[in-house]
Amino acid sequence: METGRYIVLLKDQQKASLKKIEKELEVNITSSELLSKENRAYDIIDQDNSVLYKNLGVLVVENMDEEQLKSAVKNASNSIVYYEKEREFFPADELQLINELKKQSAGIAEKISELEKYMTNKPLPQKSLVEMEWGLKAIGLENAQYSGKGIDICILDTGLQLSHSDFSSREIEGKSFIDGEDWNRDPNGHGTHCAGVASGNIRNDIGKRYGIAKDCNLKIAKVLSDSGRGTTSSVIDAIDWAITKKFRILSLSLAAPVKLNDSPSVLFETIGERALENNCLIIAAAGNDSSRPQIPQPVSMPANSKSIMAVAAIDGQMKVARFSNAGLNPSTGGNVNVCAPGVDIVSTYPKNSKNKNNLYYAMSGTSMAAPHVTGLAALYMEQFPDKSAKEIWELIEKKARPIEGIKYRDIGNGLIQI
Repeated sequence: METGRYIVLLKDQQKASLKKIEKELEVNITSSELLSKENRAYDIIDQDNSVLYKNLGVLVVENMDEEQLKSAVKNASNSIVYYEKEREFFPADELQLINELKKQSAGIAEKISELEKYMTNKPLPQKSLVEMEWGLKAIGLENAQYSGKGIDICILDTGLQLSHSDFSSREIEGKSFIDGEDWNRDPNGHGTHCAGVASGNIRNDIGKRYGIAKDCNLKIAKVLSDSGRGTTSSVIDAIDWAITKKFRILSLSLAAPVKLNDSPSVLFETIGERALENNCLIIAAAGNDSSRPQIPQPVSMPANSKSIMAVAAIDGQMKVARFSNAGLNPSTGGNVNVCAPGVDIVSTYPKNSKNKNNLYYAMSGTSMAAPHVTGLAALYMEQFPDKSAKEIWELIEKKARPIEGIKYRDIGNGLIQI
């Protein structure tokens, strides 16, 4: 008998249906509309209590017998249509990959240590005559006539170092979905970096532009812990909250690897569709499991869902980043939609053991590519206030520029453009 935490997809949320599920699964169901800072999902969910995320029609149950769920799905009169076991998600950046390799491969620890030392001590690019970072030049930010003003974007990540000088004067709303950790601190640094790419402006040390939607309304959902780990339930909790708040763009620089020919999760397919129905666009990193040019890997979850925009990464030479995943499962979902700059991307970062003397740091990953698209989407939404989230998605793909010599499977419609 296999037990654990499961994510359950419902066909409907009628009172009678929920009562039947409560009886069959032997749990009490609390709706997410009752959640607050004092009444949080992770405080409620246990073997006797579950949480229903009302915007998504998704139920999270704890310590559940899988046979009970199988029986419930087979019962045609029941509202349960699908379930899956909780997964772990990680930041989609190169350093996270190194951390996992360190745990799994003690035999190559020395080589990994050398590579990690090189990456964490890589000097920031020096001030030059170029007024903005290479990635912003590549997408044509110098031509931008909009700044994302009035558009709510939400970064689902490790939180935000709110004390950073580039954010401390801004009005920023946030919520933590990780027990015991605050959204407005970010010892990890990954979330602060992604937030800077999507919504930052100008570096306060050398006056160089590094961020895109500088006047957007920045929102933060902490779904990854300080150590860089998160679960399905923390991610869907945050998405449900963001839809309730009517945020227009959700940026997910996180990923869980999938195998060749794996089908996308029905759960995230449905969540992406329900977000679009609520005029909310979810943008996700394609993942960093590849070792190019020899071994590309499939687009990770949740970016492999057709209803979630998948973003691959390119470098400054307009080549596919060596780590960037590819659309190898297009028949079952899992194609790349667009690509964006994702190598040696400089953005905001907290002062910590990796970054002792600076407020900025260079990182690589599809994690860095995704918030480029998030920032661009905010500019488009300001420019075209009557367009739906789905129409903004279509516009991003339509304006993207193909790169000569690179396959559709690697960059989708191409490099995003202002």
